[in-house]
Amino acid sequence: MARSRRGTLSDQTVTEGNLNAQVDRITTTIAPSEHAEHRALARKWLASAGPGSSVAHRITVARGYIKLLAAGVWGVDESWRGEVRDLVHALRPTEDDQADASGEQLDELYALIAIGLALLLQDANLHGGAGPDLIARSAWDETQELAAFADESVVDKFLVHSTQLHARVATESEVQSVVELAMAAADDPNAELIAALEAEGLQAELMDSVWVIDGDFRTPLRAAARAATLIGSPCVVLARNTKKSTVLLWRDSTLAMADSTVPRWRVYRIVPPTTPQSKFGGGEGLPSTRDIFPLAPAPEQVRTLAEQAGVQLPMLLAALR
Repeated sequence: MARSRRGTLSDQTVTEGNLNAQVDRITTTIAPSEHAEHRALARKWLASAGPGSSVAHRITVARGYIKLLAAGVWGVDESWRGEVRDLVHALRPTEDDQADASGEQLDELYALIAIGLALLLQDANLHGGAGPDLIARSAWDETQELAAFADESVVDKFLVHSTQLHARVATESEVQSVVELAMAAADDPNAELIAALEAEGLQAELMDSVWVIDGDFRTPLRAAARAATLIGSPCVVLARNTKKSTVLLWRDSTLAMADSTVPRWRVYRIVPPTTPQSKFGGGEGLPSTRDIFPLAPAPEQVRTLAEQAGVQLPMLLAALR
């Protein structure tokens, strides 16, 4: 995009009338010296896409962001994530939009929401605690039901290919994964967690309020700790391979652990930023604790954790082998 004769790009006004022209002039090849001005212009676009803006206007803003991300104008600056999250939120159709917009426009909104989520999930996941994870989760929570309606043929017309340094582009497969996850989540509220666990190589199934992880991992304790960290408190996890198994019961700051090779309950305090994974992820053996009890009769802390989780403790103990 050429500079305005009357000033910089970011000096340009953004109206329904001139936005299309601004976006259409953008290519994926933008000089690094103009990156900052394009980022500033994008923020003006985003500000113009608030309540009261037309569906067509918001669609055009989204097109502009997709093109600028493909051009790499944010470089290594991660601030684009917060802006794309806000844009995805803005793309949600209101009741008036649902009544007044054409079917084609609504299909475009759904497709752009799915693309935005795919971008936000690059180098992020829905169950992590880092900044990109939390931003992606915020966008997902508000728009996942809409992403499920995205049509592949509509998505394709918005996707941009780029070889520019620091380009951020969503691929067909990334968007399709978002759509499939959104569709699965509509049918099964645990679909997101199962997908997150599978991404970590953990095959999980929720059985009678217990997350059961079966696999050929070497250390069930580490697998259980990783799963519990992803699932979050409260949860009960049973991880097992062909030789041994581990049970974790976690709620708030209390975590109880039992292992088939060490038939004792060990109770720990888990206080942020500590997680089950950080607690048990080392290679130095079991962390020390003063609270060690026989498996049966189980101590009060363990009985309480099981009761709160709706888990039958005798059945859980029977699964330890």
